[in-house]
Amino acid sequence: MTDGFEKAERSCFNLTHYAKLIPESHCIFIMPPGCSRILRLSSIEEGVSQQFSMFNLEPSDVINGNIEDLFLEGAEYTITRLSEDGRRPKILCVFASCVDSFIGTDRDYVISELQERYPDIIFFNLAVDPINRDVIAPLVRVHNTITALFEKTGGSRTANWLGSYLKPEENHPLLLKLNHIGITSKHLLDCTTVDELRQMGNAAINIVVTPNALPAAKQLKERFGTPYYNLVNQNDPESLTEEALLSI
Repeated sequence: MTDGFEKAERSCFNLTHYAKLIPESHCIFIMPPGCSRILRLSSIEEGVSQQFSMFNLEPSDVINGNIEDLFLEGAEYTITRLSEDGRRPKILCVFASCVDSFIGTDRDYVISELQERYPDIIFFNLAVDPINRDVIAPLVRVHNTITALFEKTGGSRTANWLGSYLKPEENHPLLLKLNHIGITSKHLLDCTTVDELRQMGNAAINIVVTPNALPAAKQLKERFGTPYYNLVNQNDPESLTEEALLSI
């Protein structure tokens, strides 16, 4: 039994794993080949290569200044191909790289243009830019973006476990305590549809299991008044104590 949620042999930063958390989705990565190499290999390792489309960003694209066109063309090609295969996504995650941040790619324009062309698809504006320290870290951005889809339409005796691409172990002591008082634990991997993902906003509590999800939990507290329990730092002044958690 362990409180850990990441594999010890790898760092916690690997977007291939986190992409599995987004139901009915597809991801396109438009970046230099060296950047996408680890994602290609990891997607095969995790058995999710069908969820990814890779488009190489060449030096000529940077020099000619046509990266926005490359994004639009790559997204259009991907949506058309998936639709023909009967796999039209409900969410398309558009991942850029550090290069785009440095040269000022207008990703907001790309996303707004795609949203106008395909109003039935939700577009996530994401970036793989871990060396850029002036913006939100990539995995924090992923969690913020996913949980932004949560909606509160009622209440439920559930606890969301946020921050990891792994579900809590069935014999995790906190999970067992929650089960004992009638609170069902829910993880993003339990959602198979976008509608189920939205319904996670009805949870009674959000449990933060890695720092990546702490900003998302705080945003959900502001939006819905949903309290959170910080499993990583139990001295967090905004976090519930375990005693308060188990009294819900």
